[in-house]
Amino acid sequence: MHTFNSKTFIIIIAAVALTVALFCAVFAIGTYKMTSASDSKSQQQAKANAAQAEPINLGNTLRKSTVKKVIKNETIPAYSYSEVCNMDMSKPSGVTVADLKLVTRKGLVGLEEKIYQMDQDYDLNGLFLLGIASHESAYGTSLFHPNNICGYGYSGFPSKEACLDQVGRVLAKNYLNPSGPYYKGTTIDSVNRTYAADPAWDSKVARKVTYFYEVISENRQKQLEKLK
Repeated sequence: MHTFNSKTFIIIIAAVALTVALFCAVFAIGTYKMTSASDSKSQQQAKANAAQAEPINLGNTLRKSTVKKVIKNETIPAYSYSEVCNMDMSKPSGVTVADLKLVTRKGLVGLEEKIYQMDQDYDLNGLFLLGIASHESAYGTSLFHPNNICGYGYSGFPSKEACLDQVGRVLAKNYLNPSGPYYKGTTIDSVNRTYAADPAWDSKVARKVTYFYEVISENRQKQLEKLK
């Protein structure tokens, strides 16, 4: 009967270790080859996709992006009559002087800069102010007092601009401001309760404001279509 001595045991352990090392080496080489083959295939596919892809026109891409931003910022909705009736008139209208020139008529032509200033400087929708002037004075052609195009009070003004300035400030401070003495809300109907005796005043002014938004919106859409 053979017996194991320490020398034989060491030889067996060494043989086992060598076998394990060879197995690991073979496995690693196989894995490397598979990974390399996969990477090569992926690179070949990427090259094929790149060859088929259309070249990117950076200038055109940037232009389209800019146009989208312009359209988003410059579009003004054609609000419905109902929407205008429920609109907060203490907020700026968003229109420009050029927009206002599209809707001023007769005796109100030339007042666009002043109306725009009132829109920007006070808590007031400029188209609302224009709607009041258009209704009260038949577009600046029918005045009970000199330059009083807004039907405000019982006296005249040194100029139409002065009338717009005073009425705009009064509306913003006294009618559309929660702290104002005549405040009933921020809609046209709310202002009607303390501004005019005619119960249908709000609907008449609202229809004019609706028309203004419609004209301005349509014009802006036409201009923006040219950018596309």
